[in-house]
Amino acid sequence: MPAWLSPTRPFAWLLACLLIVLCGCAAPVRELWPPPEGAPSHTIVVSLDTWHAMIAFPLAGAEDRVPRSEPRSSILSPQSRAFEEWGYAEQAWYLEGRQGFTGVIRALFWPSPGVVEVGLHSRIWAARTPQPPSDVFVIRLSETGYQRLRRHLRATVAASEPLLVTAGSKFYSSKRPYHLFHQCHQYAALALREAGLPLSAFWAFNRAGLAMQLRRAVELAGDQSVAMSIEDFQAEAETK
Repeated sequence: MPAWLSPTRPFAWLLACLLIVLCGCAAPVRELWPPPEGAPSHTIVVSLDTWHAMIAFPLAGAEDRVPRSEPRSSILSPQSRAFEEWGYAEQAWYLEGRQGFTGVIRALFWPSPGVVEVGLHSRIWAARTPQPPSDVFVIRLSETGYQRLRRHLRATVAASEPLLVTAGSKFYSSKRPYHLFHQCHQYAALALREAGLPLSAFWAFNRAGLAMQLRRAVELAGDQSVAMSIEDFQAEAETK
């Protein structure tokens, strides 16, 4: 073995770490994303606050009210406020109130039942979160990518009957357990990867890891009508 590759040499470890980082950068699935110009497409909105990642779908008709000449952020305007939103959480923490220090240890280090949240809301999660500000990503998907994303999310639900219905959201049992390596950020990354986005669940360890990859997707798109980011998105006061 060459001396410079010896495990005792710092350079060898630095090179190994660099290779891991470079290989971890996922590429877009070209036949899925970005959508071809002029082809049918759908817009989604991803919200990332301090602890949560949520994927929102403008309901039927909301997208149609935003002309293609308008920026994708127009989907968030008052005229388009109708969203179906998907997220993931630990059942004991969010539905049973078993929180505190022991709840953190259980949620992270012991596989436990997860829940899939499906909500119908007039505002995206970033506008409702009690822990602002959020990062918001508005992304246009191809028809095939959109349908793949929808199928993937539905397939994460273990039973058709919700465990709880509250405040516009239904919580369903998840097929996969919740733990350190499968929480809401990885859940979102896996789903968005199905739509062709250049994301890796491995690097979506927290908000920063997922946001970094989504910003890279925005850069790769190179077109704000396909993907754009809104940083420090502030929550709105509820209006009657």
